[in-house]
Amino acid sequence: MPLRCIDDEKDIFSFEITNDEEWETLRKTNGTKKNLKMACCDSGVVLKISKLGTRYFSHTRRGECSTAPETPEHLLAKMKVIEGIKETDWEPYPEESGKNSDGCLWRADVLAKKNAARIAFEIQWTRQQNDQTESRQKRYAESRVRGLWLFRQSDFPASKEIPSFKLEYDTELKSFAVLIPSHYYDPSFVSTRSVAAHYWKQKIPLVEFVAGALEGRLRYAPLLNVQIPVEIHTVNIDCWKCHRDTSVVINVVFAASKILPGHSDIFTTIYEMSEDIQNGAEAVMNLLPSNLLKSYGIGAVKPRYSKTMGGKYLSNGCLHCDALQGRFFEHEFAHESTIAFETVGVIRNEWAAEINNFSKKLNYWWFIDAKKNPTI
Repeated sequence: MPLRCIDDEKDIFSFEITNDEEWETLRKTNGTKKNLKMACCDSGVVLKISKLGTRYFSHTRRGECSTAPETPEHLLAKMKVIEGIKETDWEPYPEESGKNSDGCLWRADVLAKKNAARIAFEIQWTRQQNDQTESRQKRYAESRVRGLWLFRQSDFPASKEIPSFKLEYDTELKSFAVLIPSHYYDPSFVSTRSVAAHYWKQKIPLVEFVAGALEGRLRYAPLLNVQIPVEIHTVNIDCWKCHRDTSVVINVVFAASKILPGHSDIFTTIYEMSEDIQNGAEAVMNLLPSNLLKSYGIGAVKPRYSKTMGGKYLSNGCLHCDALQGRFFEHEFAHESTIAFETVGVIRNEWAAEINNFSKKLNYWWFIDAKKNPTI
């Protein structure tokens, strides 16, 4: 059910026909002159309107044409993708075809073009196996086209290399929404039609999603190299050496939810950061300089020698005598910790791969709401 046909090598797009009179005039002209041809083959054209109200072109006879028929929902979704593209400075081209370097043909549901850049929006209304998706994505990449997938099914490959999302249709409102997989999402555990809340982090109207994707608001690991509020959780203890009251850092929380509403906060510790990333001790000390900690009644965080460990490690210290406060007993006080203060930090690229908590909560797609997050 194409949205495009050809009149003497000139493209005719059904979505550019804005009223019933113009559509009827085109129908009558074609009925007399037989001037319209399908873009996919040499078949003549019949002008139709789907049960969902979408204008489209149909074959007078299918013959040997291999173009698969589309459902009214698929057709309507293509129209919504086109609407989203037209809200930007990109241009929509439905049913656009091309070939990779090996001569293998690809055909995009809707291709968005801007200068030399091309993004193929694929609406997969029928079930597709993962190996097919991977193969088709590779074919696009070989043609220097970026593929973006919208699946009706819930189990699909969602990765940085294959941006894939669930397409949900509301039959009453005749509207589509895009569901963004969360960090809990694992296609091997998701049923075909699952809409379990914890698998899907965001729900975006299709038109807004398409426009936002083309405007750079769809990002993988959106928190990398962005200033993030960092909450420092501490607890008061008695120093084992001087017996005076001091505070120690229990948790470091990158409060992602404060700049991306709904995003999971990322909990870590000074030990996890210092041991799991390169130059981690230096990173923690830059985030928590001694003078800043001192202003909140917290001892310095720095490398100290431990007889028990037989070497140095990044540790909490007493505010008064600087004695190392061992890490092994801190879990006993963790439930008593409170937020002592908030600072600002930047999550570097390497942290996303090296720290387990960061890897789980950073490495997935996120749609940035321009109204809520204008500076991200």
